[in-house]
Amino acid sequence: MTTARSAAELLHVALEDLHAGKQAQAERLPAIAERCGDADLARMIRHEAARAGVQAERTNAVAPALSSPENLWMSGILDDAERDTRQTEPVRLLDVALIGAVRKSKAAEIVSAETALALASELAISDIHAAVAANRAEEIASDRALRERLAALTGSR
Repeated sequence: MTTARSAAELLHVALEDLHAGKQAQAERLPAIAERCGDADLARMIRHEAARAGVQAERTNAVAPALSSPENLWMSGILDDAERDTRQTEPVRLLDVALIGAVRKSKAAEIVSAETALALASELAISDIHAAVAANRAEEIASDRALRERLAALTGSR
């Protein structure tokens, strides 16, 4: 790994990180969705996987030289979700745990996107800014929907 010495290099690293996180979700979320007891939650997580693939393509379209090494924080979150599928009683408790895991990924992505957005703004790279902003807006909406599903499953409205 080389050292980022400029805002442009750091933006490239941030985009690689976001792209790798999206690829990991697209690949691993479908198996997690299969373990959901709640049909609505399973549908939501499958939708998240599909959207992650679209978002990875969106990012790659504006920054095509992404090598996307493994995203360690996303891998860790997905590892935890997969562990939950083995260590948590199925149905409602597992669904609650999986919502938490997927929401953790959303929080990490939102924060990481904000770094990329700040750098893209500083560098006046509008196409990257627009792509990352679109992904971030979708993550915020997704997090809100998952929060609502959590409230419905736990009666904590």
